Amino acid sequence: MANRPSFATEILTRYGSFTQLSNKFSYANKNSFVANPVDCFRRDSPSLVRLDITYGRGSAASWLYDLLQGMFLFLGVNSEKFGREQIYNLACTIAANYKTLKIAEILLFVSRFEAGKYGKFYGDTSYALTVTEAMNTFMVEREHYYADIERERAEKKISESKKGAITFEEYKRMKAEKGESVSETLNNIYGNKT
Repeated sequence: MANRPSFATEILTRYGSFTQLSNKFSYANKNSFVANPVDCFRRDSPSLVRLDITYGRGSAASWLYDLLQGMFLFLGVNSEKFGREQIYNLACTIAANYKTLKIAEILLFVSRFEAGKYGKFYGDTSYALTVTEAMNTFMVEREHYYADIERERAEKKISESKKGAITFEEYKRMKAEKGESVSETLNNIYGNKT
């Protein structure tokens, strides 16, 4: 594919075929990704939209289907009450409405959902709605995580920029050693601080 976006080439190089990626980020392997929640947000895993662009339309829904099927099985949902077609429709809904979610983040969501963090099912008709409502709650949590990560980056950047910095008094001393003086303007700005 000549017009393949660079991220698609990177995904293919890093994860291989869709089957290889699906096996790595599978329901069975989810716990190895979710031990540290912040890592799921920092991890450089592809988003749902990038799955579709890289591996073809419907890839995100296909990956989600396998993940959701495992989750519903774990939660003991009777397949007669919420069958394959409904699970696939839910996967398509998530893929369409939460395109920017990275697959590591979705693994975290599933783990938390299974742990009861987002409530429970009420009756036979609430399965899909309960999952999508929980996804909305997760999206709010996700924004908080990203704000924290961005704050950490900014603090680190400020800290890095201060390395090697000198005080105004040290600057004046260095200038004096060279027989130079500090301008009146700088003295007025920095020299009178206590």
